[in-house]
Amino acid sequence: MSDSSETRYATARLRHAAMRVLAQETSGDPATSENLAAASARLLETLSKRLGQVIGPAGVQAIFLRAVTLRKSEFAFLDERMVARDDRDGVAESLRTGLKGQKPDVIRDVAVALFATFAGLLANVIGDRLTWSLLQQIWPDTLRALHDSQETDE
Repeated sequence: MSDSSETRYATARLRHAAMRVLAQETSGDPATSENLAAASARLLETLSKRLGQVIGPAGVQAIFLRAVTLRKSEFAFLDERMVARDDRDGVAESLRTGLKGQKPDVIRDVAVALFATFAGLLANVIGDRLTWSLLQQIWPDTLRALHDSQETDE
């Protein structure tokens, strides 16, 4: 992470949550570029469906675009074309297409960084508790233990 705004949004806790969710999404699949790009797209699609009910599709798109913009300094291949402008192919197809040409480790790092930054930006707007509540609704088994351990630390 190259600057403080990236660190502020993509906290260690959010990066850890992103790693867990991505690992769940890829469990059992070989760590190929195609599989990791597809898993990253499914993660975004799942996130978008639930959060779209709360902040609207345009809100999801705006936050994801900001996450991509913040991460561009770390991952130069990221650009706004990875943010779908319409729902014909689903919100995540542009992301999958943009990632699948990268190496698996890069895809994993990008997915974690984008998810954590997205969640951090959302938390900045609606607060940590509501953000974690929404994330737990989406991935209850994967994130419950992480959230519970954080609350005991506070």
